[in-house]
Amino acid sequence: MYQYLKGWLMMITTIALDLDNTLLNSAKEISEENERVLKQLHKMGKRIVLCTGRPIQGIQKLLTQLELFEPTDYAITFNGGLIQHNQTQRILAQTTISKHEVAALYQDAQKRHYPIDVIGADQVYSLITLGKSAYESTMGAVLPFTDVSFDDLPVDQTFGKAVCAAPAEVVQRVRKEMPAELNDLLHIVPSRAELLEFLPNNVNKARGLTQLMAHFGETLDNAMTFGDEENDFEMIAQAGIGVAMGNAIPQIKQVAKAETLTNNEDGVAAYLKQYFNL
Repeated sequence: MYQYLKGWLMMITTIALDLDNTLLNSAKEISEENERVLKQLHKMGKRIVLCTGRPIQGIQKLLTQLELFEPTDYAITFNGGLIQHNQTQRILAQTTISKHEVAALYQDAQKRHYPIDVIGADQVYSLITLGKSAYESTMGAVLPFTDVSFDDLPVDQTFGKAVCAAPAEVVQRVRKEMPAELNDLLHIVPSRAELLEFLPNNVNKARGLTQLMAHFGETLDNAMTFGDEENDFEMIAQAGIGVAMGNAIPQIKQVAKAETLTNNEDGVAAYLKQYFNL
């Protein structure tokens, strides 16, 4: 599908989708209509890319449902920090944090009393001396969790990210009072009201998508993105067509080029059917 934008002809080759409250409804499911439309576009040759803060192990069910296991099918995980081939899980690009960055975060968490979980390649480390968070209750079926002290966190390993899973008011306070040195060291962004993510500096979904598009000799101008939350901001603002969900926060709607229905109204399918004349 071609569209004239700012005086030149653009082709959308790639549809990149946030998951929670975007592609997924309130039951954390891909609706039948969203599934039908995305499968139709995939068969027409469009790349369908899931962009999420979760590790790839956490989206296998969704990749299977959408049948995204062709040679050109990749996923962007850890909010842009990791790009992997869906079928082989071969890494195309990766940016990580080390125990050094986690140490600075841990010191702040000790002072201000909030929980931290550190996500590695194949497991999650709960820094138990800070108190057990709710993260395992939501992610425990995806990756194994290990309760460790900070000293026992592996020093010879890198990590995709750290998270603070806590009630919304705690997450809001933690972020509002974050020391400047940590804001300079890490990219700190909420992915939902109850989850604050600590990513490698300069990592975001737009950066990951840019790396993936470059792999195919293309740019973000060839991408259509869907999102609702602050961690989607860059990919909505920078894509050729950034689409805000009807339930998106105001900051996302302000930078989007289009808006669709909510995630519970099959907003993804509704916009795609209109744009691609399905």
